[in-house]
Amino acid sequence: MSEQQSSLAGLLSQVLAEQIKQTLILQRIATQQTQLITALAEEGIDSDPELEPLTYMSGAPRHPA
Repeated sequence: MSEQQSSLAGLLSQVLAEQIKQTLILQRIATQQTQLITALAEEGIDSDPELEPLTYMSGAPRHPA
């Protein structure tokens, strides 16, 4: 293999490695979004949209005035 071909093969290997990392990150994001959507959907099943929430998003209790 010539030096140019070897250099090109090295660059292509680096690109492929980065694409694999990026794909894994995107898959993780998709999984987390699916979990969030599921959790929000389950939370909303029994709740009345007009009622004030009992907790803040952080989970801390909300003290109604």
